[in-house]
Amino acid sequence: MALRTRLYFVAGAVVLTVALYFAPSEVKQNKTTPSVTTDRPAVDFEGILSEAKKSLQNQDLKQIESLEQAARNGEGDTATLAQLGRKWDDAGLPQISSHYFDLVAQLKPGEKEWLNAAYRYFDAFKMSSDSAAKAMMVQKAIDCYKAVITLNPGNLDAKTDLGVCYAEGTPNPMQGIMMLREVVQEKPAHENAQFNLGILSVKSGQLDKAVDRFNKVLEINPAREDAGFLLARCYADLGQKQKAVELLNKLMKNSKNKEITDQSAALLSQININQ
Repeated sequence: MALRTRLYFVAGAVVLTVALYFAPSEVKQNKTTPSVTTDRPAVDFEGILSEAKKSLQNQDLKQIESLEQAARNGEGDTATLAQLGRKWDDAGLPQISSHYFDLVAQLKPGEKEWLNAAYRYFDAFKMSSDSAAKAMMVQKAIDCYKAVITLNPGNLDAKTDLGVCYAEGTPNPMQGIMMLREVVQEKPAHENAQFNLGILSVKSGQLDKAVDRFNKVLEINPAREDAGFLLARCYADLGQKQKAVELLNKLMKNSKNKEITDQSAALLSQININQ
């Protein structure tokens, strides 16, 4: 699924988001199906859907409305609901597609089905700028990831995402941080858990810990450019400018990601100005 490569895998998006947490001037992310929580912030889905349709090309709109009619005529037809979800995936609107994959999971409650809904709610949470929508999407993501973990307690990817949801989207971030620590305790080479612990260390101002996390990520996956950039930024903020410069020059030489190279060039220029 394309949406599985969520925001914390998109190097430029992560770099631009997490950079906001650094100093801005000086150089210095019997098994049964659990019940789904209903206590969620109220958001007008029909209003969101109506607005989203205005952005569609006429042909895409006709296809979606045809699928909507088919879904109304065939209650319980998970294939049609999944088709609707994929059409909204194609439009880049997980806040809509998540709704349809959630319906699929409620009708066919399996690990894969709950994951399909959870991934999209997670993306919608990360992408939304509306506070009420973010609150709703993160709670729905939490519900779906909990359902996954109830069915398969060993799904560490789902536990990682659940930890990020708690850490970034609820009043109890330590619950999420503890989950992420449990993941890396069980599997030290879990790349995304290590990466998100690095981001959370940056956000809390613990740059030494962030350095350790990002170095671990690069041990696991030397090609992970977002971790390389964030490590360079940590080094720069810690005054270890030579290490930062070496990493940035490497990124500028090897990366084919324009956002990474542009951000690396900007940071390198900032380091040179402040030397």
